[in-house]
Amino acid sequence: MPTRRIRDTERRRCPKACETCKRRKERCDGLLPCRRCTMRGVDAQCTFASGPSPGSQHSPGSHSNSNSTITINHSSNTNANNSFLPDRNDCHIATGAFRGSEPSSTEIMTTDISPELTTSPRQRRSSQVFHTSPAAPVPQLSRLIKDGRGKFMFIGDAANLSFLQIIRRIVSESVGSCPFVDDPLRNHMVEVSPEGRPSWISASLSEPPPKPSAAEAQYFLRWYKRATNCILNLYDDAELGAELERWRDGERGGEQDAATSAILYLIFAIGAQTCPEDKDELAERYFNYGRFLTASSVMEDPSLATVRAYILITMYLLGASRRNAAFMYLGIAVRAAYALGIHRGDIGSLFSPAEYTTRERLWRGLRILDLFLSSSLGRPPSTSETRDTTSRENYSATNDLCSIFESILTEVYAKRMVSTEVLERISEQHRRWSSRFAEGLATDDIEPGEYLESTDDSGSLLPNIGLCHLKQSYYWTIMLLSRPFLVESVSRHTSRARARAHADLDDDHDAPPPPSSPSDHLLAHACVDSAIRTVELLRGPLSSTGTGSGVPKRLPFVINSLFVSALVLGLAVLGDLDRAFPLERTLATAQRLLRRLSSHDAVGERDAAIVEHLQGACDAYLERRARRRMERQGLLIGGLFGSVHLLEAGAGAGSGSDHHQHHLREVPPRAVAAGVHQLLSPDTDASADQQMSMGSLGGEGGHHMSGHVETGGVVQMLPAVTDMILPMSPRTLLFDSFDENLPLFPTVDARLIHLGGYHMEDISPDGMMLGPMG
Repeated sequence: MPTRRIRDTERRRCPKACETCKRRKERCDGLLPCRRCTMRGVDAQCTFASGPSPGSQHSPGSHSNSNSTITINHSSNTNANNSFLPDRNDCHIATGAFRGSEPSSTEIMTTDISPELTTSPRQRRSSQVFHTSPAAPVPQLSRLIKDGRGKFMFIGDAANLSFLQIIRRIVSESVGSCPFVDDPLRNHMVEVSPEGRPSWISASLSEPPPKPSAAEAQYFLRWYKRATNCILNLYDDAELGAELERWRDGERGGEQDAATSAILYLIFAIGAQTCPEDKDELAERYFNYGRFLTASSVMEDPSLATVRAYILITMYLLGASRRNAAFMYLGIAVRAAYALGIHRGDIGSLFSPAEYTTRERLWRGLRILDLFLSSSLGRPPSTSETRDTTSRENYSATNDLCSIFESILTEVYAKRMVSTEVLERISEQHRRWSSRFAEGLATDDIEPGEYLESTDDSGSLLPNIGLCHLKQSYYWTIMLLSRPFLVESVSRHTSRARARAHADLDDDHDAPPPPSSPSDHLLAHACVDSAIRTVELLRGPLSSTGTGSGVPKRLPFVINSLFVSALVLGLAVLGDLDRAFPLERTLATAQRLLRRLSSHDAVGERDAAIVEHLQGACDAYLERRARRRMERQGLLIGGLFGSVHLLEAGAGAGSGSDHHQHHLREVPPRAVAAGVHQLLSPDTDASADQQMSMGSLGGEGGHHMSGHVETGGVVQMLPAVTDMILPMSPRTLLFDSFDENLPLFPTVDARLIHLGGYHMEDISPDGMMLGPMG
């Protein structure tokens, strides 16, 4: 079989190889110690000709207990500035990341953390988990990507697209070319871009939309509340209803009426956008007119109405799949809030209780939208919390959760630095929030139940979308924090699989890989567990959508959580974690829910297509893994009983069979013995199966275990197999016996049954008639 042609963009070279790899003529990753020396257990002998490697991890004796920080420095690259541009690389990924066989070619400095450094007993218990954790670098994937108009937009390390590109690299190495890897839109940020020049200002002047009737206004208002529950609680329900009545009666005038009209038209736009009926055109007219009134009346003078209006504009644009535009409008709202001092809780306390509550509501809405956009796009947050979010007084679950988001973005992804102290502090925030979040539901106007009674006097039960928004965001913070550890774990797993597939079958390469710490496994499993729980959380509310379901047709926050969870699940499949988690079923459920929400959302449609391709890549990986295991076990069984299919396949192999027979003779006897032990032992776990992997018996893809193998090669393995199986004590084989009074073969006249003459109750268990035919 000819060697697969490797594209230039997939080649990974290091500037310098270690002396051991040079002597053995092996590929080196340029680290100190390199991966091959580490796997062979000779990392102390890994040296370079002149000084350390440019990509060295650490030098002997560089550990110090006084420093507990895992630092990720940029890789040296003379063309770093130009490598941001997507047209310089077919994958359009990184600025020097993942050039080696490990997931990152960055410099990583790790030190052990002593439990005595912690202060409280709870922290000491937590340090037992985290202090043994090696480096789990945050992949350096900041780059530019094209939007729908071809302009370059920045996405950072925390972005969903950055995570997606990491998975594409791993799939490319594990599966090869597939629709998921070769996606023609992999270098673009899919959005809805209005065609032509913006004409909403002139259209709003010439043809303003009519005021909705009282019934229509209440209908749009009801769907607005359902879609934005837990996200935009800008008004109290009674306050918003009274404001709507005054606006319809025309009790106000002048500038205040223009601001109120702008806000209400934007609320109607969100309601029309999310309602199950097809009112998208009317929603766009409401939105453009509300945006026009905002720009003409409240844009230049900061006020509470200014902040409200631009928050609503941001929310509508998110539902319309225009994330970059939403990011821009949110910036105006944030600056207006800073100008008014809304970011400071002590300033709000100087006003009346009603205005203080309004300011707190606006701040929560800003924080939620800002951190959602910052996390999903990988951009720096625009807001920073100055309040004590853990205070008992007016405790807000959403505010406290937003502070966790901010900690992850600013202390992990922005600094590209992971330390034990950061992990302990953020995990402590998670534990505190999960134990107290029920106390803050009332402050956020969220009902605690899973279902709510409908407000339209129908008496039906509706899904509690607000509670779903809150819980899925909590799971997202866990995935965001533990995602680098999952990436590191899966990358190491695939690297070991490739090393086993291409390693020589000598004593040096049979050494087991260096073990990873339990905390790495815990954090990687926490990421997968949160993804599964997110899908299970959303499966119930989204099981039925439509006019009577009570579920809005556009839910950008829900789509984002499903997409991130699906990416985590797909990556976990590549790490063979399906032995510990129900990944296939949950990934299929996530794909089905995304497809159900994608009919009205362009971003959701794109995410559903990506997940569908990812599911196909995972199916191909699982099929290939099962086939390798079948071939591996087939050789062992053939060593006992012979194999006709190998003889038939080898008959026409010609000279190729000699090549495979030669490799088969090289299989070490201990590898055969390990394989037989695994095949016959019912208690062998998944890790043992991985240890006796494809490299031990010939390599990935069956390079040394092809069907084109003559039986003579299999016979070479027979002594090693029979030596383990044949020496056994005689044993009696037990069979079930029948009662002596029970006929062995009860008979019934088949003709009568065919004619329908018997009833089932007329036949006894032994097949005899119990009564006459009837």
